[in-house]
Amino acid sequence: MEEKELNQRLYDMFKEMLLVLESVKQGFFTQSPTTLMEAETKLTAILKTNLPFTEELVKKERKNDAEKKYVNLLPQLQLMAVNLRNLINEKKTKIESNLLFTDKAMNEIKELYALLQTQFQDATDYILTRNSHLRMHIKTGMENLFKRADEYVTGHETRLITGVCMPKASYSYLAIVDSIKAVSRELTSFSEKL
Repeated sequence: MEEKELNQRLYDMFKEMLLVLESVKQGFFTQSPTTLMEAETKLTAILKTNLPFTEELVKKERKNDAEKKYVNLLPQLQLMAVNLRNLINEKKTKIESNLLFTDKAMNEIKELYALLQTQFQDATDYILTRNSHLRMHIKTGMENLFKRADEYVTGHETRLITGVCMPKASYSYLAIVDSIKAVSRELTSFSEKL
């Protein structure tokens, strides 16, 4: 398979993942377990659709350079999917357990999520354009997201100590922030290897 075809396959997969990210956001901020389940179903469908092609490519004895590059991207793609599924599960747990977050915590998650969506859109565009400015923007996007996440976690610790946040909700908040960071890290790694 030629590089152009592989890039188109990756691009199409990322466009579908952007729709999953939007569904996850809608499900979380509207407190809709159904929307989160639909997002998880979409994610599973994306993975299942691409699995036969990927397995065939991995088994192929003689791979051209483009195919080798695609195979080398699999760990990042798999980790992105795992961490996105973790994010969905943490958000479902928060809703199903009726955990309450402060308005501040909800706004922080909303901001981190917006940064992640921007980074994901940049990575999607980068697949086809290979624009070096986009690749740098993806990396600085991760650095900015990590910096803010660390600031938010520190502020959260203070809220926890002062009793504004409850320990049960704290775990969920930290898990969501960690999942967002993990997806961001793998997006950056993916773009650097591409």
